[in-house]
Amino acid sequence: MAAARHGEPLFVGHLRDNGRSRVRLAAALTHVGPVRPDPATGHIYTRVLATPEQAVELFNWGPSAADQLDAVHEARQRLGIPRAARQPFTELADPTTW
Repeated sequence: MAAARHGEPLFVGHLRDNGRSRVRLAAALTHVGPVRPDPATGHIYTRVLATPEQAVELFNWGPSAADQLDAVHEARQRLGIPRAARQPFTELADPTTW
């Protein structure tokens, strides 16, 4: 479980999905707590710090990735968050290290 908190969400448009439209929101993370097991499965997920472009590569989103990245960068600008510099993936094992 992420145990994350976020700031005020911003509406950044809609995502088209198989003829349907889903609302697209974005918010800045304000806190990420310690890693805990997922209550449904007991699995502990690895957290990785990555740029939006690296996330697209990891998840292999295909053609929809361009729209996703446009939305990310629009939200980033509106939230006043600088563009992340590409760097090697970093595992976030302890939230106090970042």
